[in-house]
This record gives sequence, C-alpha cells and structure tokens, in this order.
Amino acid sequence: MTDNGKSGIALVAGSACGLVTMAIHPTAAGVATRAGYEHLALVSGAAHSIAIISVAVVFLGACGLTRRLHSSDRFAVAGLVAYGVAVVSALIAAAISGFVEPGIMLRMTRDVPAAAPQWHIVIDAVFQINQAFGRIFAIAASGAVFLWSAAALRNGRLGRGLAVYGCVLAPAIIAGVLIGHLRMDVHGFTAIVVAQASWFAGAGAQLYRASEAVPAVAHP
Repeated sequence: MTDNGKSGIALVAGSACGLVTMAIHPTAAGVATRAGYEHLALVSGAAHSIAIISVAVVFLGACGLTRRLHSSDRFAVAGLVAYGVAVVSALIAAAISGFVEPGIMLRMTRDVPAAAPQWHIVIDAVFQINQAFGRIFAIAASGAVFLWSAAALRNGRLGRGLAVYGCVLAPAIIAGVLIGHLRMDVHGFTAIVVAQASWFAGAGAQLYRASEAVPAVAHP
C-alpha cells in the first residue's frame, strides 16, 4: 500500500475515533453521589483516551496529506504546523477533562461537606483552563483545514468540492468560536468535531482512492 493509502486510512480512522469520543462523552449534570462521580470518572477517562488516540492518528494521516499537497507556496506545511498546535492543545484539554477534573471531583466527595465551596472554585478554575485549550484546538485545527484546502485549490491534488468546503467551513468555525456562538460545551464541541471530521474523512477517502489509481509497477 502506498503512503497516500496509509495516510487516507489514518485520516478516516482518526475521524471515526473523534466521533466515538463525542458519542460517549459524559456530562456532570445531575451527578451528586460518590458512586455517580466514580462512574463519571470511568466513562470520561475512556472517552478522552479515545480522543487522545484520535488526534494522534489524524496527525499521522495529516503528515501524508501534507506531502501530497506540498508545493512552493508552503500552505500545506503551514497547515501541518497549525494542526500540530491543535494536537498539543487537544492533548492538554483531553487530559484535564478526562483525568484531572474527575479526579478532583472524586476527592471532593471524600472531603467534609463544608469544604465543597472551595472544591467548586478549584473545579471551575480547572474547567476554564480546559475551555481555553478547547478553543485553541478548534481554531488551530480549523486553520489547518483552511490552509490545506487553499493548497488543494491551488494545485488540484484534492477534489475541488472538498477544498471549497474546507475554505468555507474553517472560517465559519473560527468566527463562531471567537464571537461565542460555538461554545465549548458538549453540544458545541460535538458540532465542531463532526464538521472537521467530515472534512478529514473526505480527504482520507480521496487519498486512499489516489493510491489505488497508481498503476502497479511490474517487477522482472
């Protein structure tokens, strides 16, 4: 299998993992008992472990995508750099949301009820850090999609429809995050993940088809 084919599979698989993450992503709403927080910690750890795998696999595919789209204008390389920033932000946000916050909540349940307000201050502070890195991920990943799409429009190495979709989708997400229309709650982040995953999966499918279109080399 060619590098394009392997990269295409990675993009599709990583996108699918991202969708699974959001499908099983829990919320703390309505949780009030220690048993409830223990279950929340378990499910949240599983969901965010998948999220970490997702961004790593997509980055692997993005390296191959960048090779295919690379040209002298350096748009594709800039896209890879932007997605690298997104990956780092996603790893931090996933670690905080999947392991740090649930751990703090479990410790809160073991403390005396009078200390609950102090724990809530800590949880809120950690939550705000998580939100900041979530926004960085959404903006940086969208910036990468825009740059790769612009590169594809210039050199024609991806379908024009997908390239136009990326050039429209990415600025819309960035604007939505900046003006506060797209919030970093489960619903808002799910919308972002689904929109970006559709582009990555489309790019992956096209890379895979491009690999199949390469004629086999005859060996003596």
